Parts: sequence; C-alpha cells; structure tokens
Amino acid sequence: EKFSDTDLSLQFPIELGGKRAARIEQADSERLAAETGFLRSQSEVRREVRLKLERYRQINEELLLAEESLQTFSKLVKQYEGRPTLSAEQKVSLNVYKLAKGDYVFRKLEQEEELRELETYFQVSLGLSAADLKKIKMTQIKKWPVFKETSPDLSKSLQLSSLQNEMEQARAAVSLANAEAWPEFSVGPSLKLLGDRSASETQQWGLNMSLTLPLLSLNQGGKAAATQSLRAAELRRNLAESALRAERDSLIAQYRKSVSTLENAEYSQSMDEKHQQVESLFIRGVVPSSLIIEAHRSLVDFERARNVRILKALQLFLTLQFIDGQEMAESL
Repeated sequence: EKFSDTDLSLQFPIELGGKRAARIEQADSERLAAETGFLRSQSEVRREVRLKLERYRQINEELLLAEESLQTFSKLVKQYEGRPTLSAEQKVSLNVYKLAKGDYVFRKLEQEEELRELETYFQVSLGLSAADLKKIKMTQIKKWPVFKETSPDLSKSLQLSSLQNEMEQARAAVSLANAEAWPEFSVGPSLKLLGDRSASETQQWGLNMSLTLPLLSLNQGGKAAATQSLRAAELRRNLAESALRAERDSLIAQYRKSVSTLENAEYSQSMDEKHQQVESLFIRGVVPSSLIIEAHRSLVDFERARNVRILKALQLFLTLQFIDGQEMAESL
C-alpha cells in the first residue's frame, strides 16, 4: 500500500534579551566612528590649506623684497662699472656688490621654486590655478585670538572622538554578548498532509514553537572578554584626555609667547622708510658699502624670521581649535 506524509512548517525567530537593540547599538557606534574619521580628515585638510595659503601670501612678499634688493645691487653694479676709473676701495665695493647680487639671485630662485610648489599643491588638491590664487585676498594677521587658560569640555574634541567611539563600540559589544546568552525562540504555523491509495488527503493545521536551552553555554567567556575590552577602552580614553589637557596647556603657553613676540617685534612702515634713507645716503656717498649690504640683509632676514614665527603661531592656533572642538572657519 502507498501512503504519503508531508510536514510543512514556518518559523519566525523572536529575539530575546535585546539582541536586535544590541546590534543596532553596535551599528550606530560604527557609523559614528566613520563620521568622526571623516570630520577629522576634513579638519586636517582645512588646517593644511590654511597654512599653505598663509605661506603663499608670505612667499609673494618675500619675493618682492628679494627683487627690490636685486634691483638695488644691479643698479649699484651698473653704476660702478660705468665709471672710467675706480679706486681700490671702489673695486672692492664693486666685487662685494656682485657677490650680494648673486646671493639675492639664488634667494629669489629658491623662493620662486617654493612658490611653484605651492601653486602645484593648490592646482592638484583644490583645482585652483595661479590666477585663482591671486584673486584670494590674504591679508596679514593683525589681531590674534585669545584662548582661555582653563581647559574646556573636551568631549567635542575630534582627537578624543575616535577613542570615545571605540568605547561606545566596546559597550555595544558587551550588550551583544549579554544578549547572546539568551535562548533562541521561534514560532510559526505548521501544516501536515496525509494521503493514501484511495487518493483522499487529510490536512492538519497547527502552531509550532521552539526554544533552545543554553544549559551548557551561557556565553560567559564572550561576556568576560567584552567587559575587559570596555574597561581597556575607558582607560585609554581617560588617559588620552589627561594627556590632551597637558598638551593643550603647553600649546597655550607656546601660542601666547609667539603672539607676544610678534606684537613686540612688529615690522612697521618706519623701518622701510629708514631702509630707503640708508640707500639714499649711500648713493650720496655718506655711508659705506658694507652698511647698505647689511641693511638689505637685515630687512630680508627679519621678514623671513617673522614669517616663520607667524606660521608657527597660526599652526598653534589651528591645533588649539582642533583640540577644543571648534570649527576651523576663517576667524583671523
């Protein structure tokens, strides 16, 4: 005799112990970590662009000084070479002027190379040509912001955000490990079909349920490992915050010293006027040649040293903004 017996059943899992909420928490922590990484990269790029824009402004001013000095010594060399006879002192002065002229030729060449490198960076990174850069109005920083000496709430700092996200991921892992200790419960409809040779068929409908009993596995090892990972993440985050506060105090001191130095050694228009007076006196034969060379060199060296300190102060300012979690907008 021929008989048929067919069983059909559907099971829908019902998660117990907050498993779904734990997975959502873990996914949210991973999403926040990705967003934090993007914001940190964006802030670092903005900081680099701001520093390079400032250097681009500086190098153009340094080029003007080099060209001015080069024109002055070229004029003096031409003036001496045009004389029919030269005294011994004048011959020495002529050779000194030629050496000074060659020195500024090399200085100008180095500055032009640095200028080309900056223009290439902006062309590749931002798609800005040299003509576009000239349209950007970059003025010298006149007033530097003041940072409070007391450390603010560093919870918004991007430098701590990555560790904060790591801690949140570890906390989500603890929740997931605890949820996995709960049994698997499923429920759904069932259908049983019975047939024999008489071609008659019987249908039986019902409800099926299943529940696993985790008697031998309560996920104690997974929970212990997740708990230890959370403690380690919390410890790393707290240590990083203490180190960041100490670093901020050190940067505040450096920033204030740099700003104070710039304010006390600010280049004024009167210095440029005195420089031009020295040239006028030399042409009239009142001052020696060594003085005119030293005057030009002092002016160029002073401008270079001041620009280095401005870049240092600007870098400290942007780093402090980054630490405090402030938006790196144009605020200078």
